Amino acid sequence: MKILFITHVNEKNLVPNDIINDCVLHGLKEVYGNTNVVDYPGSWHMYKDEVDKRNFSYSNFWGNGFTYYDNLKNYENVDREDIERKVKNSFFDYIIYGSITRSQLYFDLAINSKSKIILIDGEDHTNLDFNKNRKIVYFKRELIEDIQNVFPINVTIPKSKIINKINLKPKNLLAPLIPHRYKTYIYKKESDYYYMWQDSIFGISYVHGGWWEAVRYYEMLMNGCIPLIPELKKCPTNTLTLLPKDNLINVFNKYSWILNQYFPLNIYKKKFLSLNKFFLYLINLHKKKYNGLSFIKEFEEVNAVRQNLVDYTRKYLTTEYSAKNIIKIADKFYS
Repeated sequence: MKILFITHVNEKNLVPNDIINDCVLHGLKEVYGNTNVVDYPGSWHMYKDEVDKRNFSYSNFWGNGFTYYDNLKNYENVDREDIERKVKNSFFDYIIYGSITRSQLYFDLAINSKSKIILIDGEDHTNLDFNKNRKIVYFKRELIEDIQNVFPINVTIPKSKIINKINLKPKNLLAPLIPHRYKTYIYKKESDYYYMWQDSIFGISYVHGGWWEAVRYYEMLMNGCIPLIPELKKCPTNTLTLLPKDNLINVFNKYSWILNQYFPLNIYKKKFLSLNKFFLYLINLHKKKYNGLSFIKEFEEVNAVRQNLVDYTRKYLTTEYSAKNIIKIADKFYS
């Protein structure tokens, strides 16, 4: 299969990465091969050899370049020549727009070719501004509508980053990194960042800015840390469709009482603060305090929950799974 992957990359991008675009591109490369998937303009930020060649600092990436940006190799081996002619001549089986809101390069040529087209919209909002042609398959993050040609898409992660076995004796009951408490963002190395999750039973996370998706959920899950997401039960049906929402909601209902032993101002965003949370904290001041080891000793079953979530992540939350799923849905749509 020959795939043209139109990227959002241009020389004006000060922060070149875009998570959904990059997840899909990585998965396609893993499944169909580096040379069969032509990223154009070249997603140089996805290739470790090219990033190093350009002396680009990983600290300039969103998320410090963790998880996604040291996986692809052989940037120069991809044939990116004469793309416009190839689009006109229907050379590619699929033309995929990794971020249709940011680049519509050759779009008029593409829709007049015989290539199948896939549009991907990974933006934070729920708008479907570019879904103007109902005959083209469209994948939308933060999807809240039911439309015949529009399908949900998730953040996913490289399979190589997922641990095999959980840390059976984690030190932390709750991970020390608290979302949007920037003084807790102390991790400069990916290995240290991952070990923080591996050494924690639970991690707290929030719906931020009005959108549901967060890479943090997946980085927790792939390292054996259970995300506690307070409002997950309110998540729209067509959003976070690959995330094990029901399982995580049940875990939250069963174990979220552990949050009562932490001073609310230290772990909750303002929208989640209430007098009741302070009241519960005061009540728990005189109760037994847990750390990771003492909690595991008393609630042994939680390790099975953690391992099951890691196994689920390896099966359903990888970039490879997402890439295969996108092509499968598109093949069925166009048939």
